[in-house]
Amino acid sequence: MPKSAMFFGDRGVETIMIKNGLYSLNASARDGVAEDVGGVLILRDGHGGDAYVFYTGSYECSGGNWQGKITSQEHTPTGRPMAARILGTYNDAGAKVDAMALVGEQSVRYDAMLRLLIAN
Repeated sequence: MPKSAMFFGDRGVETIMIKNGLYSLNASARDGVAEDVGGVLILRDGHGGDAYVFYTGSYECSGGNWQGKITSQEHTPTGRPMAARILGTYNDAGAKVDAMALVGEQSVRYDAMLRLLIAN
């Protein structure tokens, strides 16, 4: 597990801050230059995926805030591979994300909500 996905509490006990699991995703393009996206995705130790792409990246999280970088690669053609910088807040139920994504050569800002469906 990447160190950025964990922290050590007062007693040296490893605590996962953002839960691995199955999430629903709702993402809206802020400036209307790209399509809104939604569906379900899996997040596990800085990796994830959905019906069309898989994600790799890393994030740091602490005290309800998180930030990081993700890159997507298609396993089913969509024309939407991207690289993004993310930041936002999280709690036990999910996360809110502000993302600046580079989709092809176009920069797109997204507001996204991740709702935890099943933790694992």
